[in-house]
Amino acid sequence: MHSTKIAVITGGSRGLGKNMALHLAKRGRDIIFTYHSHQLQAEETLAELSALGVRAVALQLDISQCSGFSAFAEQLTSALKNHWGRGQFDYLIHNAGSGILKDFVHTTPDEFDRMVNEHIKGPYFLTQTLLPLIKDEGRILNISSGL
Repeated sequence: MHSTKIAVITGGSRGLGKNMALHLAKRGRDIIFTYHSHQLQAEETLAELSALGVRAVALQLDISQCSGFSAFAEQLTSALKNHWGRGQFDYLIHNAGSGILKDFVHTTPDEFDRMVNEHIKGPYFLTQTLLPLIKDEGRILNISSGL
């Protein structure tokens, strides 16, 4: 049984999420990260994490689609059992999201809804879905951009 701590990072294939994954890996943490659509970047990040000597898994997730969270939880549960022989992880880091590069007066209701779904609704309900998989005394960290 692998006893290292495991961090789940949404949006971990690039940018801040990737930097967090690499930083935690250098501290001996194993990593499960999500990516939305950039599978090649996710594979590159996996290779970098593996080179640091940690176990790592990449899972696809659209943080704005709550309807996919149950299926994601099943994939996560399988990954935990298959790679670590356990059913829980230690840290949940909400990092996934995007921004709208236009000013306030030109933002549309659909764009606003997307921001809310990615930055508020998605993390809220993903945490709710994954709560049984987070170890007692685990940690949840919510990262926000300059939005």
